[in-house]
Amino acid sequence: MSEEKEVKQENIYSSNDVSTLLKIQESTLRKYALMLEDNGYKFHKNEQGHRGYYDKDVIALKKLIELKKHPDMTLKQACIALMTWLSEKSKSNTDTIDIAQHERHGDGYNELLQKIDLLQKEQEKQQDFNKLLIDQLKKQQAHSDLNHQQLMDAIKVVNEQKQLIAATKEEKVSPEKKKKSWFKFWE
Repeated sequence: MSEEKEVKQENIYSSNDVSTLLKIQESTLRKYALMLEDNGYKFHKNEQGHRGYYDKDVIALKKLIELKKHPDMTLKQACIALMTWLSEKSKSNTDTIDIAQHERHGDGYNELLQKIDLLQKEQEKQQDFNKLLIDQLKKQQAHSDLNHQQLMDAIKVVNEQKQLIAATKEEKVSPEKKKKSWFKFWE
């Protein structure tokens, strides 16, 4: 009974998940499963007869694929070798969770993760650069405001000097010219 509880707590994968995980077609997975069953391997099946794959099944299928890659080994021989390997209980330490994280979605998924990391680093650099630009703009604005204030002060001084010059010129004008009537203006 304790074994049944352990089995029920394990992940059960669908054939689609396992075929993606192992990078094989679902039809190839069915073929491998049938050959293993012919050699005595037991897969979990639901009421409709559909296979469910536990972590140990995925490990066994991965080992079968590795064995089949050997140039002198047929698929039937690989199944026999796998059953021998399993009966000796020399199970691999490979965990399907590790496989799932690194291989489930293939190389494209891992490349996307790397690109996301790169983009996050670039975004941080861009934010730092933006802060630097904002600081420079604030300094330029402060300098521009200072220049503007100095210019306004200079204009004010120039206008005051013009007024003083104009007042001085009026005082220098002879009193006779000041007393002329408007009709004597042309004289």
